[in-house]
Amino acid sequence: MTYSSSSSRKKCSLTSAAWKKASGSSFQVEVKTSSSWILTSLCGQSKDSEQDVAATAEQPEMDPTQVAQPLSEEELQVISQIAQQEPTSLSSFLMSRLPQMPPNTILTLRNASQGEFPSNITDDKERSDLETVGKTLVDIMDKQLGEGRDLLQKFLKCGEIRKLDGAIGKALRDGKLDMAFFTVLNLNIRDATIEAMENGESTNSSTDGQMGSGENPNRLQILQHIYTRCQEEVEKTVSPGVGLLNKLLRTEQASIRSNQLKHYLCPQEPKIIKSPDGKEVQLEGSKALVPPKEFIEALQNAVKQIRTVEKTGAADKVAAAGLVESCRQVAIEARLAIGEGYGVDSEELREFELALQPVFRPESPDSEYIQGFQS
Repeated sequence: MTYSSSSSRKKCSLTSAAWKKASGSSFQVEVKTSSSWILTSLCGQSKDSEQDVAATAEQPEMDPTQVAQPLSEEELQVISQIAQQEPTSLSSFLMSRLPQMPPNTILTLRNASQGEFPSNITDDKERSDLETVGKTLVDIMDKQLGEGRDLLQKFLKCGEIRKLDGAIGKALRDGKLDMAFFTVLNLNIRDATIEAMENGESTNSSTDGQMGSGENPNRLQILQHIYTRCQEEVEKTVSPGVGLLNKLLRTEQASIRSNQLKHYLCPQEPKIIKSPDGKEVQLEGSKALVPPKEFIEALQNAVKQIRTVEKTGAADKVAAAGLVESCRQVAIEARLAIGEGYGVDSEELREFELALQPVFRPESPDSEYIQGFQS
């Protein structure tokens, strides 16, 4: 599942004329994906929303030119284990362990690839292991994220909205809208958000949920538009419950989320419409597009995944708490929609409440909704 911060929820209403103007020689959108920049951004937790940036404004940024904090014995053992792999399997083994590495370990490996080591690492063997694994990590980032960079550049050169939609659809069919691509895209969105704030440009959406008029889009707005369209395509390939949850987390306006919940979660009542010749046509009702049970499962898995990522050190407590709170807010709004659509005494509403109570109010500290997925 792909999670979106509040920044990722914003849509950019771009017209074809505006896109052509933005794609012209007078407006260049920079795509950043050097391995050094990517690794530094990963170590900085990749905060890609204005709220995240503002929340950390008073905290010192992790300086990528400085040596990282000393590693624990356990972390050194993991790195030694990776370094001992055969050259043919080193890259794949490293990638399998990367999701469990805390940001400080990644920063240490990045610095080690450039010959910089923590002060407590004096043993030649440990330094050699760090450098070997660090250079392998940089090579992996250069290759995989380089493909994500090339794809983003291709999208930016489309010149028209329709061509962009076609290119995104083809990329999805070819399996190119993967983690590497979204890593590149999200980090560029984060960088563009900071750039917009420094330039005094607004990053807030308007009352209709759009980012500006779309007539003079800046770098952030274009990247946000690409993000939204890619997310919409990916949502078509996942289960209805997960797709709906992603859509809701990406939508800023509560009124729009309310309409989406009623449309997808609630059964549609029969209605009568009039044809152009004045005849009345009876339309039958339909079942909910997304059964509440599927949406419950999507919320449960989302919270478990967030906590799992938090426990591995890939997300800090503040970021994880913010994501869980976003899911909780969506659940509150979904409860209201289900109550309105099925009735306050319905079995669907009762089941929804009982199933999600342990998700957001776990009774045990050992709960999966606190500890994440158990291996």
